[in-house]
Amino acid sequence: MTLGAVAQGMSWIAVVITAGIAVICIRDPRAGLRKLHHIAEELPAVMLGRYLAFFGFTAFVAWWADLRVLAGWTVVLAFMSFFDTIIYARLGKPYMTHLSAGVAALAMLAVTVSALISNGAA
Repeated sequence: MTLGAVAQGMSWIAVVITAGIAVICIRDPRAGLRKLHHIAEELPAVMLGRYLAFFGFTAFVAWWADLRVLAGWTVVLAFMSFFDTIIYARLGKPYMTHLSAGVAALAMLAVTVSALISNGAA
């Protein structure tokens, strides 16, 4: 077994773990966060860490310049933006920033997929 195969296997373990975390939070996000030992008052600091990670991974994807990876990451960014849009819109809170981010991600996805198709890489 190669180290690459081990790394790939570990990535699938990470998929299972993150799926489990999502399942814990789906029915009741507040209870899920408590079960995962998150402290509501610390969520702004937690989100800062997430945004720094998003920045770092987005910079890596841009630097790596693989259009397939860029397309996948853009789908993730669009999903997060639209998910937040729905949450805030349902609460009657401002949501245009999140909606704009989602639309921008979809525009980037359209360009990326077009580039993949025109390159014959899709």
